[in-house]
Amino acid sequence: MKVGHLLRGTPHPAPVGRPDYYTRELHSSLFLRSSSGLPTRNFLTPDHHEPGPGELAKACYAHYGVYPLNFSFPTVRVAPVTSGPRENFLSTTYPGVPHSFDDWGQYLEEYRSSFFALSTKKGGWDTFRHLEILFSGAIPLMPSLGNASRFALAHYPKKLLSGILDSLMTEGPAVPDEATQSFVSQWAKDNLTTRAMARYLVDVSGMNTERVVFLDSSLPKRTDYLSAFSFIGLTEVLGKHVCAAFEPAFLFDDFHGDTNRLYGKGFGYTRVIPSGLRSTESLDRSAPLTDLVALAQSASTLVVGNYDANRDLVGALLESGISPDKFVCILGSDTPPDRALLRGIRRSGMTFFVREFPA
Repeated sequence: MKVGHLLRGTPHPAPVGRPDYYTRELHSSLFLRSSSGLPTRNFLTPDHHEPGPGELAKACYAHYGVYPLNFSFPTVRVAPVTSGPRENFLSTTYPGVPHSFDDWGQYLEEYRSSFFALSTKKGGWDTFRHLEILFSGAIPLMPSLGNASRFALAHYPKKLLSGILDSLMTEGPAVPDEATQSFVSQWAKDNLTTRAMARYLVDVSGMNTERVVFLDSSLPKRTDYLSAFSFIGLTEVLGKHVCAAFEPAFLFDDFHGDTNRLYGKGFGYTRVIPSGLRSTESLDRSAPLTDLVALAQSASTLVVGNYDANRDLVGALLESGISPDKFVCILGSDTPPDRALLRGIRRSGMTFFVREFPA
């Protein structure tokens, strides 16, 4: 049995086209369509407090020697949402349900008309679905979130989200009042946009932002959400102070290719970076290592968007004499790093951000 299967408690992979696999996690009493006639409930206690990402980052580093990082929502895609009445109690868009939408706006409309939406753990706890729900003004219901690591989904209001689901289960269905809706919406804007996540990445790592080179040789050909969102956010925060060693063309707003061929049909993350921020120094993927070494030598910081896919390049750059304290590496795997990898990270002299943690 693979590690990911053990973490999900099943020998089977997280399936596509099997909504029953995910809907079984939510109590049948909550599968209500209409919100009509339901009571309104304030899910916030007067003394409610959520630990912020910065607070959790310090605790996580003290425990593991790494910092937590999550997917984020492109800031330019954030649309105004209002608190108040919605037609539906629970969205009928569930994990595992295949959809035929070719337009992201149509896909999100179901969330915009609903107070809640089911969003479960799949390969790992972090998923873009959570963000699509939140930035549509709905609230994700995440069964078993209370059993997750303290550092999983570190940028989310997990205490409130767990409390909302517990309340719905024990006290019966109700719709959130405007105070609850506003709290969740504001938390998302403050902590879960690409700009907010990149600001956190910069501040927590203490990186020198004079000249940042973003390194992910796999991203131009294969979508990796955490890498893509991190690069998007860094361009928002640092502008032309960040250069992609290998350009992911589909992230720029002048891209003319077919985004439907990309992971998730390219919904949400494609064509979001102004073309004016494109670097003229990006390399072809077939460029010799000497060119990459020269680019790395000119950098104040090297952000490795997908460490797993670029270990060989990182190793080659270290061997060429690039100082390890220049590297800020991102581990975006669905499975948490094991003890051997964490020991290696502590000895490496590099700064690491990690997406998933053991329960």
